[in-house]
Amino acid sequence: MKNNLIKILKIVVPIGIGLYLTWYFLAGLSEKDVQDIKNSFKEADYFWVVMSFILAFLSHFSRAYRWLFVLEPMGYKPKLINSFYAVMSGYVINYTVPRSGEVARAGLMATYEDIPFEKGFATIVAERVIDMLMFLIIFFISGLLQVNSTEISNITQRDGEPRYMMWYILAAMFVLGIIGLSVYVKNKKLKKFVNEKMLGFWEGLKAIWTMKKKWAFLGHTIFIWACYVGMIWVTAQAFPQTENLPIGCIFAAFVVGAAAIGATPGGLGLYPLWITGALLAYDIDFKAFGAFMWVTQTGLIVFLGLLSLFLIQRQPKITQDLDNE
Repeated sequence: MKNNLIKILKIVVPIGIGLYLTWYFLAGLSEKDVQDIKNSFKEADYFWVVMSFILAFLSHFSRAYRWLFVLEPMGYKPKLINSFYAVMSGYVINYTVPRSGEVARAGLMATYEDIPFEKGFATIVAERVIDMLMFLIIFFISGLLQVNSTEISNITQRDGEPRYMMWYILAAMFVLGIIGLSVYVKNKKLKKFVNEKMLGFWEGLKAIWTMKKKWAFLGHTIFIWACYVGMIWVTAQAFPQTENLPIGCIFAAFVVGAAAIGATPGGLGLYPLWITGALLAYDIDFKAFGAFMWVTQTGLIVFLGLLSLFLIQRQPKITQDLDNE
């Protein structure tokens, strides 16, 4: 009963926060803002939108290719296409059950490439550690680019009033973490299961240090994150209001946008809210941009994710070795 309640809370709380923030964003729009958002989809220069889609696709493909470098030291050489399908399927599954995409990604590779789940999942965790370091580097660069130190803090304000929603989100995540830790300590079966899986995770984590193609891995990592930042600038070219965004604004928008995606499922509600704040910090009053970017990029991920989920299930399953694990 307790475990079922925790599972429900893990799904309901993030989605509920996202829906509330969506309402919060929409409630703060004037009639002009609403009209601007509608017009943005009619008047956007879709050449630049397509260019942003290409950058997004390349970043996803590069991530799938980079994953092969981490799996190789453990003796696994999966098909690149299956790696791509698993990555994109994980992205779209994250929209349904928050933070479940990584689990699904490892599960798909276990089914279709005979890679033990705990080892595949460990490499994904290792990737996330590297990605967090990249995010911190970009965050640092963004801080250096700000003309005024108050600009970043202004992103989390609305009409001069401080916004405490991020603290509420962090508090909710902290409470869920404490609940999960308590269950782990008290439940002996769960503790034994987790400890056994951790042994497999350790082998996956070691793959980062033992991989032969370290420089290729680093190159793909830089390329992936350059694409992420580039998507902000490229999409901005689609509108006259944002085509001359300062470099500091681009980095600030990326940082808060990435934080929003991490805080709620796919940035639901929070992404357009904080992107708008980033632009307002630079005196650019164009609320349509954050909404437009969230809708278009989310639409691309959902399309590619559902297509990948369909196509990977057309691949032959490899189960004979899994049964002997």
